[in-house]
Amino acid sequence: MKRVLPKSLFLTNYILLLFYMSWNIHEKQAAVGSGPPLLISSLMLIDITYISSCNLKENKVINLFCGLLALDSWYMILSFETGPMKQFVLTMLHPAICYLSIKFVLMFLFQGTGYRFKKATDILLLITCIGSLISVLISDRAFACLYGIQFLCGAFSFLFVLIYHQKRIAFVLKSEWEYILFSGAVTIVFFSVYYFATLHVKNHIANFGVYLTMLLFLISIHGIVMKENSSYPLSTVFNRKQAAFILLLSLVISGLILALQGGSNTEFFIKKLFIAVNMLFAFIYMCNIILGGSLMQGKNRLLKESKYNEALKQLKQEERLKSEFADFLHDDVLQDLLSIKNMATKAHRPDVQKIMLETLDSLNHNIREKMQDYHPVMINSLTARENYLHLIEAVSQSFPGRNIAVSFDCPDTLFLALPYNVLVYRLLKELLTNVYKHSDGSRAWVTLTQENSIIELSVSDDGTAHTNSIFRADSKEHKGIATITERIHSMKGSVLFSDNTPQGICVRILLPMKGEDSYQYFIS
Repeated sequence: MKRVLPKSLFLTNYILLLFYMSWNIHEKQAAVGSGPPLLISSLMLIDITYISSCNLKENKVINLFCGLLALDSWYMILSFETGPMKQFVLTMLHPAICYLSIKFVLMFLFQGTGYRFKKATDILLLITCIGSLISVLISDRAFACLYGIQFLCGAFSFLFVLIYHQKRIAFVLKSEWEYILFSGAVTIVFFSVYYFATLHVKNHIANFGVYLTMLLFLISIHGIVMKENSSYPLSTVFNRKQAAFILLLSLVISGLILALQGGSNTEFFIKKLFIAVNMLFAFIYMCNIILGGSLMQGKNRLLKESKYNEALKQLKQEERLKSEFADFLHDDVLQDLLSIKNMATKAHRPDVQKIMLETLDSLNHNIREKMQDYHPVMINSLTARENYLHLIEAVSQSFPGRNIAVSFDCPDTLFLALPYNVLVYRLLKELLTNVYKHSDGSRAWVTLTQENSIIELSVSDDGTAHTNSIFRADSKEHKGIATITERIHSMKGSVLFSDNTPQGICVRILLPMKGEDSYQYFIS
């Protein structure tokens, strides 16, 4: 249901706008204001169907961009309209578009993950937007005042977040500079064409800034969805030749029907053709919503069959994980449950109750720890530093018999893109666990930084062991270290072992973080 809801809302918006266009054309025997707004609105609606159809994993940021496109399409149509009701709706769109624009840009730049001051920024943007919307019902002066406050608060908070997280923003812009630069060029061309096409319309560029956010990130969004799959709205249902034939046939039939209906002039006929084309794309989009899920399952199955060798390689890893999980269920969970069952008959005794509660607490802790091992959960509302700090505390609590003071050095503005943040989470947990298991020291130091797209993780202790002990030890004892080294090397990184000063071992990991690779996870 959650996967269908956003697409259903976009389809409903599409149909409502089509009804409005059709009514207005037939009512006035002319397009809504003029031809260019109708054409541009139609292109926005068609693009929503494309982006949404390609967004197979229902990424919130891409859905937010589609919502921004939907509001912009209404704004484009209504900005050339007159009448109190239409002007009222147009005024209501201003705060909503302002709110969505800032929200979208921040979510895009931070890839939908948490960052410092995110909660405060979200609350400020939402409150000022609601205030502006309510003020529309009061008076024009109240709206002008509160909308000005919304704009200033939004601009201030947006710039503050960008300056505070400038290194993180620089990484994203460096990864996406080609798309953003191309979007800027497209925006200039689009503005020029629009300007000369609507010269006869009064105040035709008065609110052009409303569309800037959509235009500047249009190419980037298309690039992101294309990284996931090279697709188009009909691809979920038909192959390329079938889709091309259906589109051509539908256009011909629509043109013949409109020709038989006639019209007052050629311009009126062309505008009715716009409506017919949009109805065609709305129907195609509905087919994607209804059939996309089941057909995509079949597509994934065929894709897996075509990668048979890769599947075989993964099979051994999956079987190892299943075997490890089965051992955990048998040795840790089942034994505790049987123990509690045997004590159930004596549950009235206080000493037995105490043992049962301790066993349940231990069982709860072990299950939660194992869940985090298999699938680390990074809380989006927390910064990267806060997530890793929680991890360090959790590892410390899992060894109550060891008293090791862990020092954690990590900047508040640390940015690790997906999937690097999860990988570092696993690396940090493995290395710190090794310190608790094998070191006889009383202190440990963890340093995590990201400079110039290079992640550096360092874990050291003050034990009496030396680096030679790692290489001389049984491989089974340090299986985690061997796995880490192999994984880091496969990602073009390096693992360095050195003696800590004055004593102990230091493990230093250097890993390049590639934006062009991470953005394919941005849509997951």
